[in-house]
Amino acid sequence: MDAIDDKIIKMLRANARESFATIGKSVDLSAPAVGKRVKQLEEKGVILGYSLRVNHEKLGVNVKAYINLKIHQSSTLRTAYNQIKTFKEVQRCDRISGEDSLCILAYFKNNKELVTMLERISQYGVPNTRIILES
Repeated sequence: MDAIDDKIIKMLRANARESFATIGKSVDLSAPAVGKRVKQLEEKGVILGYSLRVNHEKLGVNVKAYINLKIHQSSTLRTAYNQIKTFKEVQRCDRISGEDSLCILAYFKNNKELVTMLERISQYGVPNTRIILES
């Protein structure tokens, strides 16, 4: 990794679809040279993949929430984690340290869907919910 690789990564983070020619102009390399560097970064595992940003409101998402879950029994943590992370509403499910065991980021069309989710996960533990007002 050098300064050029850092700049390439920074530009791809801002726009994963940026052309190698545009990146090349910014780092004083040809498009094929940028492509070669990107391929090397992928092969080394530095670049793991590319993602898509979506306007969730245009898809009908009106409620976003962080849900911390304090698991009832440590024996159910792995089961809860593996099941909850597959729920369609869940964007992220992280195992965390501290009193709570899981931190879940989930998106819902309405509060009713949020309540349904809270009822589903309460079998594993006690949820503590924070609704995102603005992001």
